[in-house]
Amino acid sequence: MKAVGYIRVSSEMQIETGHSLGAQRTLITDYVRAKGWTLSEVFCDPGLSGTLSNRPALRELMSRAEQREFDVVIVYAIDRFYRDLGGLLTALHHLQKHRVTFVSITENLDFTTPWGKLVLAVLGALAEIYIDKLREETKKGKQARARKGLWNGSIPFGYCNGLCASCTDVNGKDYCPNFGQANRSHSGILIAHPIESVAVRLTFGWYEMRNWSHRLIAEKLNAYELILPDGSVRHFRTKRCPSLGGPQRITRSTVREMLSRIFYTGQLPYYGTNEHGIKLKRRNISALVPGQHPALISQELFDHCQEIAGRRLGNLSRAGGLNAEFAERP
Repeated sequence: MKAVGYIRVSSEMQIETGHSLGAQRTLITDYVRAKGWTLSEVFCDPGLSGTLSNRPALRELMSRAEQREFDVVIVYAIDRFYRDLGGLLTALHHLQKHRVTFVSITENLDFTTPWGKLVLAVLGALAEIYIDKLREETKKGKQARARKGLWNGSIPFGYCNGLCASCTDVNGKDYCPNFGQANRSHSGILIAHPIESVAVRLTFGWYEMRNWSHRLIAEKLNAYELILPDGSVRHFRTKRCPSLGGPQRITRSTVREMLSRIFYTGQLPYYGTNEHGIKLKRRNISALVPGQHPALISQELFDHCQEIAGRRLGNLSRAGGLNAEFAERP
């Protein structure tokens, strides 16, 4: 059986001495040797709390479990894996779903044995109930926020949360002129990002007045030099998260995404879900409510750009003899 270990400590002292991490690694190695299994790797998260689900090594472990790269995960103690029941149940449910089992040495929990498999099945059922309940509560919370005109999910390009004093936006430090200053918003209300919002307005303006393609608009945005009040210059960039390589140059996909967002008119779209609970696509708007965020463009400008996009797609389809669904968008 192919095994991997997971070890974690939460204090800086343990990181520096390495004693706790070393002890955990040794116990896992000895356990695997006694079982006659193969230990392929030990995932390590030094200095991170067991209540965090976004630990780098744990995230990597769970991702590779989906690929069935190993058969069992071994930890020194359950609290090294998770310190809260909800997180533990969710993680075990994920492993079970991908037919990866789990062993905790201290608690003598070995889910590779017949009795352990029975316990795991019970925990899996509890996890499913917990996840369903959590999903329902999350859905209710999002619906409540939407009814108040508050955005759910990652912040769209063109906006930020206005928490300048403690900003964590990828387009904050060394980019936004308001970074580190007093907060400009509260209660989760989005505000216009002083740089990104300019890119949004330019995009809609160029598309309406000059009928430029998405590719050409992207090129113009990348070449554009925005001069800030202090005389410094900024070049527009995307809001791409650091785990995916961080902010990048504007692409035609970025432009297409901007031109499709009715959110920029100050309205909050609600897409709803289908009968299976899956969120509907952006083009299937169930309802529009007034948002608490500022509008970056007018409704008239947005509607006009949608008309232009529709005409261009139709012309492209007719010119190439293609079905509009597969025609390359400008």
